[in-house]
Amino acid sequence: MSRIAIVDDSRLVRTFVAGTLRSQGHEMVEVEPTSLFEVLRVLREAPVDLLVADYLMPECPGESLVRACREDSALRELPVLILSAHRDDLSLQRMQQMGISGFLMKPVEVRVLVAKVAEVLAD
Repeated sequence: MSRIAIVDDSRLVRTFVAGTLRSQGHEMVEVEPTSLFEVLRVLREAPVDLLVADYLMPECPGESLVRACREDSALRELPVLILSAHRDDLSLQRMQQMGISGFLMKPVEVRVLVAKVAEVLAD
């Protein structure tokens, strides 16, 4: 199956997403977002097929992470699925303009997560 990175400042969310997607046969890379630089380093060193990232993270905001990926030649085409507990239509519109592959509201239901990941990976 695919190799997927989960970046979220909540260990609980990282564990939930990683466990759910592992049960579907995916290999998971769990990344604690200590800094934008560190997350980008991990993504470059351990290439993945999909990035699942939280939108609101103090040390590595989701919007900054997506922007940095789009500006990096090695990560430019990486599909990104954003998770957020807050819906901000203006921020979502900016993220869509940057080419995110999808947006899911937290708390994420297992079936919704599995279906969206399958959809994004099929593209």
